[in-house]
Amino acid sequence: MQIVFTNVLILFILLFIGYILGARKVIAHSSINDFTNLLVDVSIPCTIVVSMIRPFSSELIGDATKVILLAFVFHIVMANFAYFLTRIFKVDKKKVGSWIFAIVFSNNGFIGYPLMYSLYGNDGLFIMVMANIVQNLLIFSLGIKLITLNYNLKDKVNFRNVIFTRQNFAVVIGLLIYFTQFKIPKPAFDLLNYVSSLTVPLSMIIVGLSLSKYDFKEMFTDREAYRLTFVRMIAIPIFLLFLIKIFKIDVNSNLPYAIMFYTAVLPSPAFTTIMAERYNTSVGFSSKCVFITTILSVLTVPIFAGLL
Repeated sequence: MQIVFTNVLILFILLFIGYILGARKVIAHSSINDFTNLLVDVSIPCTIVVSMIRPFSSELIGDATKVILLAFVFHIVMANFAYFLTRIFKVDKKKVGSWIFAIVFSNNGFIGYPLMYSLYGNDGLFIMVMANIVQNLLIFSLGIKLITLNYNLKDKVNFRNVIFTRQNFAVVIGLLIYFTQFKIPKPAFDLLNYVSSLTVPLSMIIVGLSLSKYDFKEMFTDREAYRLTFVRMIAIPIFLLFLIKIFKIDVNSNLPYAIMFYTAVLPSPAFTTIMAERYNTSVGFSSKCVFITTILSVLTVPIFAGLL
């Protein structure tokens, strides 16, 4: 448990480094998009491919199939649960969609990938990639419906944006290598390793840089964001921990359950704000939810990791 706690803590120290670099203008905020493009379009795809260059294992394929099913069920259950809570809490109808979106989806790409890679190595990353395929498909389908809820906006799901991404291409290439057991030349493998080594530090530094853009005081002015944060970052993880202990599940030796647990523990994704901006809905509220859940995750993720 101490190893898990330490690894998670190191990741969030990297986040703080990014925040300090941004707050003190060592790195200009205008550079964040360039760093993000480097991460999303180059580093993460290389990391995905590297995670799939391994001897064939039917057990790993079984885990991947299991996590895909678990991820789908998890997101649908969370969507219904979140909708139920918005009725109980009488959430402002203009915030309902973002409220549900921020509960259902997690920051798997920027925090989940490096976290699983750090904790469980290539196996953990492999399974997280499979789970994130489900989340990405739902973000650009169910997510659009949620983020525009009660805004009377009509927008068709652009399946091209869902399917034709560099990360999905990396998944396809990685799976081809994995199933065919194609031997990658050593220079090419070393190159992929060098580039993929950027993923963990770069992703956390980018999250910190992004947080440094916000006016700290402005981000803490919405009580609804506090209620969402409590449910998202404390209530749901505690409930899952309770289930894990009751059913005596050894999460750390069962990757699909580990990935789903950390998916629930991670903060709301930047896509909450990105989608709100894209459809001009509750941008301010979405930004506050992402900011507060991410700040709190610096404490809650290491704590919950240590309690597993």
